[in-house]
Amino acid sequence: MNSEHKPRGTDSVQQRALRIIKGTASFDDRFVPDHTDLVMLIDLLRSMGCIIVFTTGVWDLFHIGHPEYIQLGKEKAKKLYPSSDQVIMVVGVDTDELTKERKGPHRPIVPQDERVRVLGHVRSVDILTPQYKADQLFKIVTHDVRVVSMSTADLPDIEKIQNECTHIVNLPPQAETSTTARVRQLSFDGATTVLLKVEEKLAVLLKEVRDGINKG
Repeated sequence: MNSEHKPRGTDSVQQRALRIIKGTASFDDRFVPDHTDLVMLIDLLRSMGCIIVFTTGVWDLFHIGHPEYIQLGKEKAKKLYPSSDQVIMVVGVDTDELTKERKGPHRPIVPQDERVRVLGHVRSVDILTPQYKADQLFKIVTHDVRVVSMSTADLPDIEKIQNECTHIVNLPPQAETSTTARVRQLSFDGATTVLLKVEEKLAVLLKEVRDGINKG
């Protein structure tokens, strides 16, 4: 577990949990970079009767599909536990280092701090935490419902996922676009711009050559 931040005292964790339940938590309450703190907070929330929903991702180049996915996952979890007053959505965020391992050296486009801050503005997100190693959080966060995406290429085996939670909510993409598609489009647009500039320079160069030949 990451230990860059010192665990808070029990009273502080309890106050933090209460603010999360009441919806009055600040970003600092909701963002939990230390996994020791995270386990304490989740265990306390569960002891208070909260249902824990969990999902994780890179959330790079944030688009409409991301908040729709998180919101729908939380709504479906509420339907699975209609008698529960508190459903807590925990969202993992792959670190920059992990993203490079999974997606390649040119990702993420948006750095981790900014991706976390953007997610912090999504109303349905109750707790945010970094994922430092692949599939690390699913083993750390005790959760009742796991939200996964049908479009995730490296999704672990469903039977393995089922062993870690009570319910799985498997959602299709919530938007026609995707981060990968946007990155490809940006790369294509950039390459097209370069080719157009090269074409213009070649046209000027050819004209100068022709003019020189005619003068000769």
